[in-house]
Amino acid sequence: MMKLNYKFKFSIVLSLVLVFSLVFGTSFLRAEKSVEAAAAPKVFLMGGAIDDSNAEIYNALKAATGKTNPVVAIVCSAAADYATALDAYTNDITGHLSYKNLFTKYGFTPVFIPVAVDNYTTEAYKQSNIDLINTADVIFFNGGDQSRHVRSLLKDDGTPTPLFAAIQQRAAAGAIISGTSAGTAVQSPKTYGEGVSYGYLYYNRLLSKKISDISLADSQYPDNGGYTTGFGFVNAAIDTHFDARGRIGRILLAERDLGQKVGYGIDENTALYLNGTTGKVYGEHGVFIVDSTNATYGTAASFTANNVKVSYLTTGDSYNTSTKSITSSKSLITTPYYSTIRDSSDIFSAYETTTTITRLVDTNVSYLYGDSYESGPKFTLKFIKDANTKGYYNNSKYTVSNVVLNVSY
Repeated sequence: MMKLNYKFKFSIVLSLVLVFSLVFGTSFLRAEKSVEAAAAPKVFLMGGAIDDSNAEIYNALKAATGKTNPVVAIVCSAAADYATALDAYTNDITGHLSYKNLFTKYGFTPVFIPVAVDNYTTEAYKQSNIDLINTADVIFFNGGDQSRHVRSLLKDDGTPTPLFAAIQQRAAAGAIISGTSAGTAVQSPKTYGEGVSYGYLYYNRLLSKKISDISLADSQYPDNGGYTTGFGFVNAAIDTHFDARGRIGRILLAERDLGQKVGYGIDENTALYLNGTTGKVYGEHGVFIVDSTNATYGTAASFTANNVKVSYLTTGDSYNTSTKSITSSKSLITTPYYSTIRDSSDIFSAYETTTTITRLVDTNVSYLYGDSYESGPKFTLKFIKDANTKGYYNNSKYTVSNVVLNVSY
């Protein structure tokens, strides 16, 4: 009887466990999934050199909050020190408003987060700063040097300080992460910088840097660059001031070395707003989507690659990060406008990549070349139209979808 009673009790307990699993397991999994979803926050990425009068960008950021007077927490830790950070927040300079006055102009309520590379050991741990972050609808990171952002908000091992943990929690709760220039570049899992496109391709490897270095420079080879831990809010390689500084070569190498399959190259006075699986473009110039999912890389001393896909989006265009499809309201180009071939002899100079790929989709040729100005070696970027390549045009703006890019020398 005791054995039967024991078995009976055991079966009841087992039944209760199964019932509990069926009833509560689903909600547990839902909670787990909601945490995963929150790990991809809303991110408003500005490409640097944003004109104070660019109402399109600032109004779009404000509208994304859904509030009349959203609170923006301004983090100027890319500055050289606290005094410089406070000055950028407080004082206008010729031709530019302070961050405080700029955001006030567009209807935000700004608050200053006083953390910098020379005070982070105290300011990144203060409850008063955490309390300010917890009021924010937008958390905005300034331009400067992204390695200073990293040093100010992450510990040596890459784990968050209490202040950055609060930023992560606020983002998970729906606040928008934003920034410009370095404040945009830092949002990837690993952030890179310094150097130029030719140097990246020539040396063919990014230098790994420690957070404590507070620098991304390669001191031995200044034309090369380095990388360190980033904030991880955007799972892509990110570069800014993109085609004004001819950075297509930088992002190609960065995607390979940092293990990313997609890169966002954001032009000056331009922004990309990522919300869920949708990215929308605002501003004067464009955003490059550099997709290396199916790329192959050579084993030569310097960089070579085949089958990189390059797209170029301008204001009003959107990009689906899941399907990789592009939506544009511009007219599909069916009859090319240009009849002359235009290759580039200096592809890493300002806006040469933009000119080359937009001319490609508006000319009746199947490929165009872009050469580096430097010749030791001379890199050649071959931009190719295939069956999936499309071009759109309206009101002096282009959209380019899926140009194939090969790099050789």
